[in-house]
Amino acid sequence: MNRTDVLIAIAEVARSGGASQPEDAIAQLAAIINGLELSGSGSDRVMEMLLRIGACLWNLQQERMRL
Repeated sequence: MNRTDVLIAIAEVARSGGASQPEDAIAQLAAIINGLELSGSGSDRVMEMLLRIGACLWNLQQERMRL
């Protein structure tokens, strides 16, 4: 999938009600990171990107809890 296809797929999942709750998304992302073999070139960049996504989800979860 190219980037446009991925963005369209994400939007379709969200529109259909299939989005995970932030706390579930954090757990899913942690499982993905745990299962990755990040020993090649660029692995630091991939890990940084995934952790930033996780931080975004974490912030969303914390915001939901304050409401």
